[in-house]
Amino acid sequence: MKQAHWLRLFSVLLILLLAVACGDDDDDDNDDATADDDAADDDTTDDDTTDDDTTDDDSADDDDEPWTPVEPHRETYENWTILWLAGTPYEMGLQQGQMMHEELAAGIDWLNTGHLLDLALPVLRWLGLVDLAEQNSYPDVLEECQGINDAAADVGFTFEVCLLLNFGDILVEFLSEGFPPAKDLAPGCTQIAAAGAATVDGRMYHGRSLDWSKIDFLLDYPVIHVRQPDDGQPHAFIGFPGNLSPYSGINAAGVSVASNEADPLDNTMHDRVGGSHVQLVGQLLKHASNLDEAKQMVQEFDHMTVEIITVVDGPNKEAAVFEMSAQHVGVRELSEGVVYASNHFIAPETVNDDAEPISESSAMRLLRLQQLVDPDGEDTLYGDIDPAAMISILRDRVDPETHEEYGPEVFDNNRSIATNGAIYQIVFDPESLLFWVAAGALPVPAQPFVGFSLGELLELPGAEPVTPPVYE
Repeated sequence: MKQAHWLRLFSVLLILLLAVACGDDDDDDNDDATADDDAADDDTTDDDTTDDDTTDDDSADDDDEPWTPVEPHRETYENWTILWLAGTPYEMGLQQGQMMHEELAAGIDWLNTGHLLDLALPVLRWLGLVDLAEQNSYPDVLEECQGINDAAADVGFTFEVCLLLNFGDILVEFLSEGFPPAKDLAPGCTQIAAAGAATVDGRMYHGRSLDWSKIDFLLDYPVIHVRQPDDGQPHAFIGFPGNLSPYSGINAAGVSVASNEADPLDNTMHDRVGGSHVQLVGQLLKHASNLDEAKQMVQEFDHMTVEIITVVDGPNKEAAVFEMSAQHVGVRELSEGVVYASNHFIAPETVNDDAEPISESSAMRLLRLQQLVDPDGEDTLYGDIDPAAMISILRDRVDPETHEEYGPEVFDNNRSIATNGAIYQIVFDPESLLFWVAAGALPVPAQPFVGFSLGELLELPGAEPVTPPVYE
């Protein structure tokens, strides 16, 4: 995403407020929307996925000692805050509200200073979008937002604010309809999955660049959310304070998941009943133990807008890019060991569902990925991909048409993978439960990729340590 849904949401709201638009957009169509319908995935997967079963089977290495969740607390490592949460959704929200109280206050200050949060909320209520968000969010998200509210409402991080920010992918598309596209609001993320013949050792690797804008709050407060839910498998979100609907994460079963925003062809690609795709990412991390379970959840999900989600199953060396709209779902799996995505649809089922023409940024990054990872790409790393090579792809600053290499001072020119507004870059080794993240000062791709072991963060028996601890 070129900008966080938070920033895109409030930027669009400013346009709406100035234009006095959408006055006829009421919430009459919302009456039939139910969060319970969208949470049906939970019911189908809970029986198959419990935290004890998943962790003991996949990570205990025949150790008979049962796994016990790590006590909620926070630590600092390098430039990251690591936040351990455990229990029910409400309890995890309360824990975050208490332990991240100061950071949540900073987020509210940022929203109010630059984006008129106090003015935006009444407009969202008036448009019926607060009700829409509440009716179409997972019960987990509602409960966790209530927990945050009970700990952080005094600094303005209320239930309403939490809910709207974690339903932002839906609101941005609905509010953007009918307005000219803005360059700085265009979607822009990159993902690559590679295994088998494409990698140096046959293992599965997953790289992603999360592209937004120069948002000080997100640069200053990167957070690893180590989540240990009562009713699902332990997992981690890579994000920021208050981020309950993740853009990137990995779970204890060895599944990594991340989302790329896309733009709809028109409002026929929308539906006012369904669910948020970034909330779905959280449910996939909580309940999907493999790619097949993730496919079932995506196919059963009631899609409201357009989005791209990549799911990587490390132990089974499988991966798929899901292209989704309210009308269709396209699935692209590994071909010759690779699959990748920028921000437009190319699956036959969905190729006609997103914006035309394709944005320059998305087209350029996809072309460069073809050059870097396809077996016959002119600069291909095919057959040599490992975490270091995946990092080199994320750091690539080459224009695929002119072959000019842009300098580190270029942050966002829409012409290369690393010059598209990168805020977080991540490489997952999901089978080993390892990941490396670059974040903090700009340019992010030039920052060290700091390593984490989800197994060690969860104190799983037989956890594999991260090696190397950092890629410079």
